[in-house]
Amino acid sequence: IGNTSTASAGCCHTFSADGRCVTLLKVLLTNRCVYDCKYCVNRRSNDTRRAAFTPEELADLTIQFYRRNYIEGLFLSSGVFRSPDYTTELMIRCLALLREQYRFNGYIHAKAIPGTAPELVERLGFLADRLSVNIELPSEAGLNSLAPDKTKGAILAPMRQIQTRNRQSREELVKYRHAPRFAPAGQSTQ
Repeated sequence: IGNTSTASAGCCHTFSADGRCVTLLKVLLTNRCVYDCKYCVNRRSNDTRRAAFTPEELADLTIQFYRRNYIEGLFLSSGVFRSPDYTTELMIRCLALLREQYRFNGYIHAKAIPGTAPELVERLGFLADRLSVNIELPSEAGLNSLAPDKTKGAILAPMRQIQTRNRQSREELVKYRHAPRFAPAGQSTQ
């Protein structure tokens, strides 16, 4: 598992702000999903085995891999279990355990789930180094056809929130050197 080649199951790579290549544990909190997106292997209508970590299990796994020097960070995504808010609350619990109990200072990239309440996206952004939201499809018609449970507005809202809050955070840091940092590595999408 410590092999840093791209063939390592469960690992991916990113580049830190200073240009270092960082190995990340890339994992889903759960592959259970309430959505039925036609392009997704984890869609609710697909007959596949389902699994889920508890936030405690995932935080423990991450810190154990980190201590063994297998990884330098975490890339956390998830299927939508029950609701976007419920899933995000579980993700927040996991990241809070890592940051606050384990004092994990490694890199964390978290996926913000469209439809999540703004206050939960905010909390996620103060725990993660980078947030991202999947755009899913290039047009609203394609989205309606292939992912009928999702809306363009629900996808774009957290992206705008992350952009705005990140800008505000940078402005606060100019005034107050020790202000909390919101997603300091910014946001991305795919």
